[in-house]
Amino acid sequence: MTGVIAAVLLALGPLLAPGLAHAGPVADQAAKADQLAESGDFAGALAAAEEMKAALWDQLPGLTFLNAFPVTERSAGYGLYNPRENTLYKQGEPIQLYAEPQGFGYGDGGEGIVKVGFYVDLQVMGQDGQELANMAGITEIDYAVRAKVREFAADVTYNFEGLGPGKYRLITTLRDKNSAKTGSFETEIEVTDEVFTAEATKSGG
Repeated sequence: MTGVIAAVLLALGPLLAPGLAHAGPVADQAAKADQLAESGDFAGALAAAEEMKAALWDQLPGLTFLNAFPVTERSAGYGLYNPRENTLYKQGEPIQLYAEPQGFGYGDGGEGIVKVGFYVDLQVMGQDGQELANMAGITEIDYAVRAKVREFAADVTYNFEGLGPGKYRLITTLRDKNSAKTGSFETEIEVTDEVFTAEATKSGG
């Protein structure tokens, strides 16, 4: 296997679920890409590698996440985020999360538009493991694009009322609107004794 194709496979590492790496369509496209690269057709090899990724993407049984963590503000797009230095929040402070889901499907928006969308469910667990809240469809994510993008940023903001000081575990579940796939990621946070005010944030306090 050439260095080019090996590098592509390494880049796809987070997508490789057990047993999928040797699935028919995936293996076929990998072999095709390898042959094209060996012959010097690197443009064709990259195209075949993209087809290999698409085949693997479709075979994923559920949503997975390349990255998922708290950020300081809503992202400007895939990879365009500012990670939060800690997970300490004042009471009432919005909790902004950034995630990169993989394996989702696509909807037909007509006139060349491709739809990507998710329903968002939230489960809040206390420090003792007790479930404090379980809310389905707390918000939705919808985007209309011109291509079947795979580099997709999902931004979620939680605004809690009455969440007192303590440590919590947030379980965020995305339900794909365009397939039967779902996936979850967890976020550990701690709420402090301080109370959040928007005015203090604007003034830099």
